[in-house]
Amino acid sequence: MSFVGPQPPSAKLVGKRVLLKSSLFSRAFSGTITSADEIGFCFISDDLISALREITGSALASLEAPNVYLPFATLEWLVFSEAKSAANSA
Repeated sequence: MSFVGPQPPSAKLVGKRVLLKSSLFSRAFSGTITSADEIGFCFISDDLISALREITGSALASLEAPNVYLPFATLEWLVFSEAKSAANSA
């Protein structure tokens, strides 16, 4: 999906290592955001995949390196870091 005009704020998160809590789980997960659109983002996290495999059993067993799409509506909180120079100029 391509955006016309300025990038949405979620595009700044692509490639960042984050810690997030989703309403779908009772715990937080760390991982990397690989892409984002106006509805949600793709998230790679070994811990999240392990939790999903526990829930789904063999359903995820055949997928190699699954990428999870999380809608922003399920996001409770998200933590990421910025370079100090960028944080100071904000």
